[in-house]
Amino acid sequence: MYGLLLLSIIVILIYYYYPSKSFVMNGLADISRLPQSTFFSYVNISSRIHFSESQGVLYVPLANQVPHFGSIKSMMIRGNHRHKDAENSIQDEVLILLDGQFQVRIGDVDENKYEDHRFDIGKNGIVALKFAAQKCHAVKNLGKETSWFASYYVKSKEIITPPVDHQSCKRMLLT
Repeated sequence: MYGLLLLSIIVILIYYYYPSKSFVMNGLADISRLPQSTFFSYVNISSRIHFSESQGVLYVPLANQVPHFGSIKSMMIRGNHRHKDAENSIQDEVLILLDGQFQVRIGDVDENKYEDHRFDIGKNGIVALKFAAQKCHAVKNLGKETSWFASYYVKSKEIITPPVDHQSCKRMLLT
């Protein structure tokens, strides 16, 4: 799990520091132009990347792999949902803010309460937040540049696709 998260961070850093048009094709690094090694190989994640023109890039892992990462374009929002299922297969979610300026909203729809917090990764360093997965949550990019994040689920039992509930979080939408 941590190895895939580390690989995700490396891919993000490569994408961030080598953004020239000749090096990056369709949002992915041209592997033929990256350093070759006998100690590691590159993982083809192109089939697992989903583009959302309104929000940014989202990498969704293969089944039974928990970490995922993505970007949020300036002033865009990801989330406004919670993970709630009858079997309570997801216990917690860990959100890792990697690069950018964020507003994070986490709330309890049953108590009709929420909290907003701001994070500037350039000033604070990388931040990881752990919260109960059934809490409503959303992340907004407050900066002028694309921001990057990663997250993973702490599961109480093995699941393939985490349930997402957008409807019950409508009373506390982050806009």
